[in-house]
Amino acid sequence: MPSTDPTTLKKSNGFDYASYKGYDENGELPAKRVKGNKKIILNAFVMFTPNHLNFGLWRHPEHSDYARNFARMKPWQDLARKLEAAKFHAVFVADHLGIYDIYKGGEDFVALEKKVQFPVHDPLFLVPTMAAVTEHLNFGITVSTTYTPPFTLARQFSTLDHLTDGRVGWNIVTSNSDSAAHNYSREHQVPHDDRYKLADEYMDVVYKLWESSWGEDAVKKGLKTDTFDTTKINYIDHEGEHFKVKGPAVTLPSLQRTPVLFQAGMSSAGRSFAAKHAETVFVSAPSPQLVRQTVDALRAAAGDRQIFVVCTLLVIVKETQEEAERYYKELNDAADKEGALVFCSQMFGADLTTFPSDQDLRKGDHPGVARGVDLWASQTDTKDELWNVDRVSKEYTLSGRGGLALGDAKTAADVIDDWVEIGDVDGFNLSHAAFPGTYDDIIEYLIPELQARGRFHEDYPEGENTFRELLYDTPGNPYLRQNHYGHSFKT
Repeated sequence: MPSTDPTTLKKSNGFDYASYKGYDENGELPAKRVKGNKKIILNAFVMFTPNHLNFGLWRHPEHSDYARNFARMKPWQDLARKLEAAKFHAVFVADHLGIYDIYKGGEDFVALEKKVQFPVHDPLFLVPTMAAVTEHLNFGITVSTTYTPPFTLARQFSTLDHLTDGRVGWNIVTSNSDSAAHNYSREHQVPHDDRYKLADEYMDVVYKLWESSWGEDAVKKGLKTDTFDTTKINYIDHEGEHFKVKGPAVTLPSLQRTPVLFQAGMSSAGRSFAAKHAETVFVSAPSPQLVRQTVDALRAAAGDRQIFVVCTLLVIVKETQEEAERYYKELNDAADKEGALVFCSQMFGADLTTFPSDQDLRKGDHPGVARGVDLWASQTDTKDELWNVDRVSKEYTLSGRGGLALGDAKTAADVIDDWVEIGDVDGFNLSHAAFPGTYDDIIEYLIPELQARGRFHEDYPEGENTFRELLYDTPGNPYLRQNHYGHSFKT
């Protein structure tokens, strides 16, 4: 992650090159640039909670009003209107299903005290809330395959796809915490690779419900009412290791049938799953060169199937470089390092307060902590330094393990150009430090600069387009591509 000290940031593009493996002293990268005027995807990356990745900033004056009112409709509808006016592609909503209870044993409800992604409300209900005040903005919603029955999920997303005129995507997750398992009648989470095996069969079930159970001409349009050709409505009769679902789908086929499919798992099992199912993959890395390794691997695994890669990025942009750096320091000073430890303890599966303050976390006995911190440290050229609890909390406080674009509009746009040309990403999930202030600044300063460079579209396509039509730029074709695995279930 970039340094939090603005005095160390190289002003030509906002990066602290010393923290990135592979840069030389002049800030040059040996990775071959992907030239061309690629237009990028821009999504707002949010969560239905007072604080997402901006730990402690619920107290900041530019975020506190949202933090108090996050559960109301107004802040979300106001944001949706702003994003659509700026031509954002989508709102991408994260989620989790249990309190973060590993830090200090969860006994003091520190996650609640610190508002570490808690409380967290159901993201599905944000879709009709924001769709009601927009016409083109799309929605990527996180739902777990481990804890939501496939028949239920298929019905939910078909309903939302109808209500939004085809503007819905599903971020497929398998969930990874015991705290979630405890809320769904399980003693422990399903083991990692087993979760992906379950998810793979899960996808077969939902593809059958979306693509197979209603034939293309099952709905007959009439002057006064629709009728159904019952010979083209089918039971799916799925029987597998994990699921037994008779069907058929009880919802009408929606505009896209299958929602746009997102996925974010970067383990070996996660990448295989993404190569088979995902249309868009969400990745995080601290530098363009490092994300390029992931992007190349994903594209190779997907073969000749087009796959979009979007990367998490925190943009702090102001009218001048100096103003942006002062503001970033203000935000970093206000952030809550203990809140970051609550989150990281859950992520690594161990209470980080139990480790000595001078211990390098890579050398401990806990495999999850040692493996996670070692991977993290290996992505910088500071791997020979001490990676203790304090270091981890500082590294994760504002933008997680994602990138940072800091500066005026030109500088921030230069950073984005680097991520696109060096990292070969297709776009960004833009996180926030202040809600909605981070997006207000992006809209005021960065978007016009990107549009002037031809890097971002100036308007949505004419007419009504589904999420998939906008993503692939294929007006008139809202369905899964013919070389997508799910298309093979189509009847």
